[in-house]
Amino acid sequence: MSLVAFWLLLVGLFSPVSAADATGVLKVATAAPGAEVYLDGALIGAAPLTKYIVVGKHKLRVVADNFDPLVRLVDIQAGKTVELNATLTPGPGSIEFTGPPGATVTIGGQTYSVPIRIPSPGPGALDYRAAAAGFEDTPGNLQLVKGRNYLVDLVLESSEGVIAITTKPAGASVELDGEDIGVTPTKRTGQTNGPHGVSVTLDGYGTAYRMVDTTKGGRGTADVTLSKSFADLTVNTASDSARVLFNRVDVGSGLVVKVPHVAKGRLEVTIVDGEKTLASGKFEVPESGALTLRQAGSAVIEQKPLTQQWTFWAAVGGGALVAGTTAGVVVAATQPEPAPVGDVVVTLP
Repeated sequence: MSLVAFWLLLVGLFSPVSAADATGVLKVATAAPGAEVYLDGALIGAAPLTKYIVVGKHKLRVVADNFDPLVRLVDIQAGKTVELNATLTPGPGSIEFTGPPGATVTIGGQTYSVPIRIPSPGPGALDYRAAAAGFEDTPGNLQLVKGRNYLVDLVLESSEGVIAITTKPAGASVELDGEDIGVTPTKRTGQTNGPHGVSVTLDGYGTAYRMVDTTKGGRGTADVTLSKSFADLTVNTASDSARVLFNRVDVGSGLVVKVPHVAKGRLEVTIVDGEKTLASGKFEVPESGALTLRQAGSAVIEQKPLTQQWTFWAAVGGGALVAGTTAGVVVAATQPEPAPVGDVVVTLP
């Protein structure tokens, strides 16, 4: 290869590509006064205009006040020119919504699938609410001007990692996984997927415990109706290192865990030691008074008062027998629950 040919090859390899070679040309004209041109949602100038545009298919939108927008899909090819003489039809103005697939927008009780363009209802405030599966509902507001066209690209927040807590009445203090996150209604983002413990307290009401599960990656919610009926709970465990959970909420540790003002209703009680679950059980918290629970093997059971336990009366009966009294009549008459079937060993006084 000659030196000249080699030099020409280098120039060809490293010379910058011109705009005309890398793009195509878009020309837009219209008779509508004050018309603006948008490409893929971005303003690129006022009509008439001539622009170099990156090759490919693009959404072109020509808008002017008091005219209906004109929307076209244009295919820009390298080194070629696309010309559009946009004829706009007079109109009252419009509102166009775009957003993620499956999104909807609700205006005045009417829900529309996105994308949608609707005529402007006239000057003034317009409230709307956008929604889509897997995203947070998002409210919005527009201040409409007569004859103007609006393009709203809905940007929605993902629901993954979101936990929202509401209560009736509002204003209750909330702890999420042991951390104070404020008063209801409240929302926390960026939470890991999995089960989360929530406790809700308000003066004059019982403390409510809830488990919010976001294992599948969706939004976690707890809508709690607080109760003025509550009881004091005591849980007797079998280990100093044991921890007690109410509906996945850690409420204390040790051999005896006392929790006051627990709201009435269904409650799952779990005793754990480190990562190991020792025992669990489900109970109805009464409207008042106290409830005592204890660990019995792998179960958590209600611990009845001493006078309601058959062993107490068996011991009383045995003592009476030693003293020469017929204990069978006493036991049969006063025993509040059936004694176990089979041989039972009772230590006499």
